[in-house]
Order: sequence, then structure tokens, then C-alpha cells
Amino acid sequence: MSNEIKIIKNWWLFSIAGVLLIFLGIWVYNNPIENYIGLSILFSVIMFVSGIIEITFAFSNSKMIKGWGWILSSGIFDLIIGFILITREDVTMVILPILFGIWLIFRGISQIGKGVLLKDSHYSKWGWSVFGGLLVAVFGIFVIYNPVFGSASIIIWTALALFILGIFTILFSLAVKKLHSYLKNN
Repeated sequence: MSNEIKIIKNWWLFSIAGVLLIFLGIWVYNNPIENYIGLSILFSVIMFVSGIIEITFAFSNSKMIKGWGWILSSGIFDLIIGFILITREDVTMVILPILFGIWLIFRGISQIGKGVLLKDSHYSKWGWSVFGGLLVAVFGIFVIYNPVFGSASIIIWTALALFILGIFTILFSLAVKKLHSYLKNN
């Protein structure tokens, strides 16, 4: 273990983001097409808030986590896209499937990067984070590859992808918590 990493701060922020993503996934599934407008607004807000959470985590741990730039870049991406989508609701509803697919691919890659960070910290279950990232990225590619299908079934794909992303975000949070406890005691 590197002596550079001392204590990881604010690991629980990812738990909050994960729970929000799971609730959003459940909400999307239970409120299909008639809530498409609400989905576009809520998706925009969740992206924006998720960006703030990741930026906060990255900066608060910049001296303690090698590769914290991955988390920062993911947060900045979410913050910028979330802001654009919040301010342009009309555009958001029209291009939501494509934007959602791009966002899923980026988030999947970010989740893979988080798995690599866990591996570098000698966390034994880092593969789940990589697997989750690959799964989310595949959903994104599928939605982009067939945006008509994405538009017609965005509710189901959105719900499923957000639910899976939420689970893997919480798992990442718990892994960081274990790493935090280990580093604190050693």
C-alpha cells in the first residue's frame, strides 16, 4: 500500500448518488411515456447534481487518491451536460435518447476507471466495478446505435441503466469505505 494515501474523505457521497440513481430508475420505470417531459427535466437535474457530487469528492481527495482526475473529469462532464440540458428543455426532449446514450458510455468508462483505481489500491473485488462499467457502456452504445428504438423504449432502457449504475455506484462507495477503514487503521 502506498504511503501517499492516508484517509479517503466523503466516500458516502457516492452512496447518495447511487441511491438517487436507483430511485430515479424505479421512478422512470413506473412512470412511462406520459412522463417523458418530466424525465428529460429530472435527467438533467440528476446529471447536474451528480456532477457536483463527483467534483466535490475528487477535489476533497485529490492528494489522497492516485488517478482522482478520472472522477473529476466525469463530474465536470456531468455538470456541463446537466447545465446545458436544464437550460434547453426543448432540445433535451428531442435529443434525449442520443444524449443519454453518450452519457451512459462516458459513465461506463468512468466506472471502469474507478475499478482500475480500486485495483491499484489492492481491493480484491475491483472487477465488479469494471463489469458494471462495461454493462452501462454497452447500454449506451445500443441506444446510440438505434436512436429510434431508444426513443420508443427509452423509459425501459433508462430505468434499467440508471438502476444498474446506481447499484454499481453504491458498490464503489462501499469499496471506498472499506479502503478508508483499512487505511485509517494502518
